[in-house]
Amino acid sequence: MKKGKMRLILEDHWASFMSKYDKKIRQNVKAEVDKVLRCKDTRYGYIELKCEKCNEIKKIGFTCKSRFCTSCGKIYVDKWIESMLSKLINVRHRHIVFTIPKELRVYFGKDRSKLKLLPQSAAKAVTSWMKSLNKSEEFIPGIVTVIHTFGRDLKWNPHVHMMITEGGSGKNTEWRHIKHISYIALRKRWQKILLDNINDIVKNKYEAKCLKDKLYRDKDKGFYVHAKTQIKSAKIAAKYIGRYVGRPAIAESRIIKYDGKIVTYKYTRHEDNKVVVETVEAHEFLKKVIIHIPEKHFKMIRYFGIY
Repeated sequence: MKKGKMRLILEDHWASFMSKYDKKIRQNVKAEVDKVLRCKDTRYGYIELKCEKCNEIKKIGFTCKSRFCTSCGKIYVDKWIESMLSKLINVRHRHIVFTIPKELRVYFGKDRSKLKLLPQSAAKAVTSWMKSLNKSEEFIPGIVTVIHTFGRDLKWNPHVHMMITEGGSGKNTEWRHIKHISYIALRKRWQKILLDNINDIVKNKYEAKCLKDKLYRDKDKGFYVHAKTQIKSAKIAAKYIGRYVGRPAIAESRIIKYDGKIVTYKYTRHEDNKVVVETVEAHEFLKKVIIHIPEKHFKMIRYFGIY
């Protein structure tokens, strides 16, 4: 069995990483890494195939089915895309990314359960805007959201990828196509809805008030909302958003080199599309990667509106 670089890094350094940082590592992280280390290892179970002609026997180890696994994560995504094809309406969709300021990010890291506020707030921003277009109809779109906690540089950067129908179903109209989506309006709504929940995000009331005032003052145009691609069909939409579902923080292809101690990886910087190469010690690399393993049973994918 050919092993990927991520698997080799874990095999070489996870034990020493655990002995050094054991008390700081979340239990779910330990469980997910353990799954990956056992993936396809016949010592932990296998199926046996026998050729009827030559009697040759081949053992195939069970997969771990962890989304942290670069191999099993892809299988999960393929199955998810297949299931979504029967759910999505065959209309145009839009990919939108909702981001939050740096000042807010740390609080979602302290209490990961609060990450659910991000897709909830993003969906509310869009649905409230769409309903306001025609108050007698109150058009409702179909929305699929995926939470990502990592940026391209692997830093903690929670944000929401949204796939939304270009249009919605009204009280009296079966379907209304809505081509223009006002991102100026969405930015303001996204900001207000999140900051209305600031006391749930920041526990200290004085700290919450100061931060809220600062973010309204510094972000007078609202929080950044990036409109990405228009997608013509449900099939393309499922495959497109599927790229963000169960995606590991770093793909094998981005790990350029691993010499047993040092890891070299690359990413394309968002600001200028420049390829950046970073070289870090293996333990430091593991720190960057495992913070993005979600809590057990936490739903990274959520559905709103008519979906």
